[in-house]
Amino acid sequence: MKRLLPGLCFFVSVSLLSASLAQPTGGFIHVDEIVPGMRGYGLSVLRGTEPERFDVEVIDVLHNFRPDQDLILIRTPHPLLDRARGVAGMSGSPIYLDGRLAGAYAYGWSYGTDPVVGVTPIANMLAELKRPVRLDMFPGARPLSTRPRADVTSRPPNRAQLAGLPPYRGEEPVTALSVLRRAAESRAEQSGPLGLERASTPVMLGGFSDSVARLLAKELEPLGFIATQSSTGRGPEGGPQRFEAGGAIAVELARGDVSITGVGTVTHVAKDGKVLAFGHPMMEAGATGLPTATARVLHVLVSEMRSFKIAESARPLGALVQDRQPAIVVDPEIVAARIPVRVKIHGVEGAPKTEWNVEVASHRMITPSIVFAVIANAVKSTAADAADVIFRARSRVGIEGYNEVSLDEQGFSPTGAASAGMLSQLRMFALMEAAFANAFESSRVTSIDLELDLKPGRDIYQIVDVSTADEEVDPGEEVTLYVRLRRVDHPDTVRAVQVRIPESAAGRTIRLTATAGNQVAIEQPRAGSLGDLIAQTLRRYPATSMVVALQMPSRGLRFEGHVVDSLPASALNSLQLVSSSQDSRPFATQSRTEVPLQQVVTGGGNLALRVREVARDDLRGE
Repeated sequence: MKRLLPGLCFFVSVSLLSASLAQPTGGFIHVDEIVPGMRGYGLSVLRGTEPERFDVEVIDVLHNFRPDQDLILIRTPHPLLDRARGVAGMSGSPIYLDGRLAGAYAYGWSYGTDPVVGVTPIANMLAELKRPVRLDMFPGARPLSTRPRADVTSRPPNRAQLAGLPPYRGEEPVTALSVLRRAAESRAEQSGPLGLERASTPVMLGGFSDSVARLLAKELEPLGFIATQSSTGRGPEGGPQRFEAGGAIAVELARGDVSITGVGTVTHVAKDGKVLAFGHPMMEAGATGLPTATARVLHVLVSEMRSFKIAESARPLGALVQDRQPAIVVDPEIVAARIPVRVKIHGVEGAPKTEWNVEVASHRMITPSIVFAVIANAVKSTAADAADVIFRARSRVGIEGYNEVSLDEQGFSPTGAASAGMLSQLRMFALMEAAFANAFESSRVTSIDLELDLKPGRDIYQIVDVSTADEEVDPGEEVTLYVRLRRVDHPDTVRAVQVRIPESAAGRTIRLTATAGNQVAIEQPRAGSLGDLIAQTLRRYPATSMVVALQMPSRGLRFEGHVVDSLPASALNSLQLVSSSQDSRPFATQSRTEVPLQQVVTGGGNLALRVREVARDDLRGE
């Protein structure tokens, strides 16, 4: 064997030393071993898919920063990080001290001017790997392989998709954004003091119009997301086939014609393949089943307000199974459920694109708002005119165990088809809440299909006035209510509707209203099953009907399976006392008359009538 030249020996020695310094020696370093001035390095992708090294220096340790969690304060001297300081998207970047993993880059100072960040200790993150990962907690998810898993059990009664919010019983109004906003309010109540904050999770919005992207950004910000417009992830084919420490990781909330992608960094890959990332929660939603992917970083944008990575998903891989305070946990052996969403728009001549297809993540808290954004974006991109429009929405919502549920709704918008208020109140969102979070059985949304017919114009009926011949009436009398209807390019018409005044209204003032059918809330019995909730969602007056209602002087009670109305005060009090365990709720009872019309009805009117103590005919008889 030939002897190496002295110079070559020196070169090999330096190379081996450099390699040993560049790579972790294995194992973890405990917080108790960390002292001020200790130096090390971190790994994170700053461009592309390969992790890069950056130097770190320990400032000190904040003990009990969170319950049973310390925080390691470090500086990150680096040409880019000196300017960018804390970078959203670097969350989870592994920090190595003495060649061992210390934790994850995770926190930054509000308005800080120094490159100082907080590191979540690895011990707290590793503890999250001990939580069981049960497929039954993620309806629709499936294992990647057919090998048996010890953590698969029967479905638990307390399902993760409730997302920390009360179960849905059909007693409160639901819009596209109501669940997300309730969750945001809950998070706001739990927010910490000003100062050291967890790094924001950048969310890349691809394929969205400016107005819809701005709306999404506003709604997502209270949950700790910083939204920016990016691509739909249609970059070069392929991408990393596995997760690695320091590599970029994506949480795919939507993909297809539009995309919504949360971005962070992998901290550690355990022996069983499970991945620790972020070093802080994404939404702190607990056990969840959101789809994940490897990611590619396009650029680190340096900003005086908030620096962040611009990135896109690369290759789908695994599911986010735990969203906890010190970390998120991703299982690459689980294929997360996705909901196919199709939006087809008719009636817009010359539109370059009229059909949109997107797959969205399956989760109670965020799915309705994402579906709403998909619909709003499709309409905004196809029919952005801020002009009068009559619409018909024919939607089909797939619900596990109930096949597809069909809805047919009509309405009018004076501000154009892309009106957020109009779209957010489609009844499909109540169906979604019923499927995800009913209190009776495990179910989920499996598909969403919306056909939206648009017709420019104002060929509608508008209720402009309600009147009677006399403001004082007799108990038991049949009164004629005159409703004036206005229609563009037509003379006003008056509809006469007969209303009988109840005997029990004697001596009282009653209220009569005329309104569009789709604006009337019908009293419903308390639901006892998911089927009941679906039936209640379908039970509505159409928008092409006018409904005349007389508010009764009596009250009613709502029970499971039935409604008891027109109760006198004494009976109401007695029934409330004996039925308190059934959560009965009183309501004002209505006597309603539906008047079908040919066009969509808008507007409304009301008047108050005084009811005499005694009918005039009775007085004459005396």
